[in-house]
Amino acid sequence: MHVRVQTWLPFPVQICLNGREYLARQMDKAGIGYEKRDNCFTRIDDLKQAQKILDRLVHRKWPKYLRMLGQRVNPLLLPSSGLSLRDYYWTWRQGEYATDIMFRSGESLKEIYPHLVRHALTIFSCSDLLRFLGRRVNSRFAGEVTTTYRQRIEGVCVKHWVEENSIKMYDKQGSVLRIETTINNPRRFKAYRWATRQGKRRQAWLPLRKAVTDLPRLVEICQAANQRYLEALADVEVNQPVHRVLDPVSRRIEKDGRPYRGLRPITPDEAALFARLLDGRYRLQGFRNADVRDVLFPKTPPDLKQRRSACAKASRHLRLLRAHGLIRKVPRTQMYRLTSKGTQVMTTSIKLRQTSAKSLAA
Repeated sequence: MHVRVQTWLPFPVQICLNGREYLARQMDKAGIGYEKRDNCFTRIDDLKQAQKILDRLVHRKWPKYLRMLGQRVNPLLLPSSGLSLRDYYWTWRQGEYATDIMFRSGESLKEIYPHLVRHALTIFSCSDLLRFLGRRVNSRFAGEVTTTYRQRIEGVCVKHWVEENSIKMYDKQGSVLRIETTINNPRRFKAYRWATRQGKRRQAWLPLRKAVTDLPRLVEICQAANQRYLEALADVEVNQPVHRVLDPVSRRIEKDGRPYRGLRPITPDEAALFARLLDGRYRLQGFRNADVRDVLFPKTPPDLKQRRSACAKASRHLRLLRAHGLIRKVPRTQMYRLTSKGTQVMTTSIKLRQTSAKSLAA
């Protein structure tokens, strides 16, 4: 968008890059049709190709490209100046990465957006927000987590702050839902990179830097945060009767030639298990057999035979939930994660149990 240089020592250079403006110019060259309003696309004819074009920015050789721009605006860096100055150390000031969901019509977004806002304000806990941004929930966290609600001319914005970094949701141009992660302090995150430790060159998980060479890792962190936020919003259902959600999983089914009983979603035992699996700590890393076993058997069985029996019972529960499509196994691990259907069913059953009889009879 622009390249600015201050004309006094040490001649700092500031470069502004707008990803959507870049994408628009590249789609013009590629002949891809689109509709752009302000800094937002409401229609793109070839989404897959557009995403490939935008991904080029992530893997671009930024130090080389920025060096060329720096020499263009600061001729003292050129060999002909005879000064032999060092090149700039290129860093980013603020990283923003947004995921846009384009609705076919403004009416569709207008119908669901108030429910999404209410869900983000009333359901998302501090632990959920920490997990969205890939932060651990433990006693060592001494920061502040806040949520703000703002209504502007363009629309309504819900913004969650976890210390200096944030993730927000807002509607754009009537038909676009945007989830945007902003990173101001990258040292809250880790990057697997080369470093010198005890005189040896090796790779290790180290604090993320503001250097442009760490941009791919920054994008990876922001993409994952946006995806986790959207998956959590998938719990929201608009004007859908409860029986349509719970009836299918309450019936006996057969999968791979093996029968499985129906679930009992609003019974105390299964509701307790659902509440455990919906805990924010499992959004990021998943859950294991032991997590299910802790719910089924709060007290550890005293002898080995009983512990094996408890482990087998937890495994049967996991197979049951997989058969009904509520959880999925993470490949090459012993971890499980909730599916969108599982999140919807479990959230609905817990809310139904917590709703007062008076409000249901009203």
